[in-house]
Amino acid sequence: MKFDTAYYENVIDQHRYERLGLGAIDFALAGMSPDDLRTKWVCHTGAREFAEAVTSGQPAIVTTGVGLGGPPHAGTVFQLLRAIKLQQQGLDVQIVLGDLDSYNARRTPLDTVRRIADQYEEFVRGLGFDEHRGVLRRQEGHTDVLATAFLLSRHLDDADFQWAEEDLSGLYRSHGVFDHLSYGMKQATLLMAADFVQLLSEGRHVLVSLGVDEHKYVALARRGAERWGLPADRLSGIYTKMIPGLGGMPKMSKSIPGSGIDASMFAEDIRALLAADSDTAPEDDGSALLQMYACLPEVDGPDYDRAAAARRSSAPEWQALREELTERLITIFSLWPK
Repeated sequence: MKFDTAYYENVIDQHRYERLGLGAIDFALAGMSPDDLRTKWVCHTGAREFAEAVTSGQPAIVTTGVGLGGPPHAGTVFQLLRAIKLQQQGLDVQIVLGDLDSYNARRTPLDTVRRIADQYEEFVRGLGFDEHRGVLRRQEGHTDVLATAFLLSRHLDDADFQWAEEDLSGLYRSHGVFDHLSYGMKQATLLMAADFVQLLSEGRHVLVSLGVDEHKYVALARRGAERWGLPADRLSGIYTKMIPGLGGMPKMSKSIPGSGIDASMFAEDIRALLAADSDTAPEDDGSALLQMYACLPEVDGPDYDRAAAARRSSAPEWQALREELTERLITIFSLWPK
């Protein structure tokens, strides 16, 4: 599987999503123009309605979550930075640390999960997340969400969970991450859906920010919420492009060793890996370096367009941006508690 333009177009067409891009989006979000939005996300379900709710002053919140399989890789970091960007733009934001997800789906020992969660909490704060204006929480101990998961389970069945497997499940199987959709993985998916639905049940408009390979998780939550009788149309999703992995992998993933850079690596190793990247993908979507640059909070639409043009023409400006990006990533990863 390749996360390229053809993949994105297929997802959008198959699921009737709306493309976030120049000329195709007619709304802004939290002061970010359509041109800016396209640097961070590729498609959405219901984000226009969410933006309208924000503008009219209705209760609204953005939520995202990260798995705790180990030190964060670039994809995880940029998912967090997107959430922090939206908080800095004035939106209410929640970041959920998937501790029970790792415990159930990955069979990680509970003491290990708790230790990693401690590290992630410190890391997210170091990135700039303000807990006085948002929510940073684990799944463990939040009995209201656990109760919501139990109530939601009445409205979902095995076929729903099989349908909602993320698009990379085949890749993960081939690399031995898992061999089937286990009961623990279903429990983890159910709890993730409950993380979204809980906010919906509290009377808020909810926007979930995830990678496009995880788009079915929002659809699953909407399906369950609708069957439950909740206003599922107030549950929206906005989806990011995948950062291509190193070594020909379609995605940087904690589950696939060697596919990316992460916070456990030494600075000189990160420099060597990124310097060695030939960056010869014919499309902008296939460039790991360009897609990482696009995810930096300060990069807007015009910045991205200039960088993409410099890359395509092999201009000296692109080499300078590559070097700046490398040092910026090293600085970000240095915030990870060792």
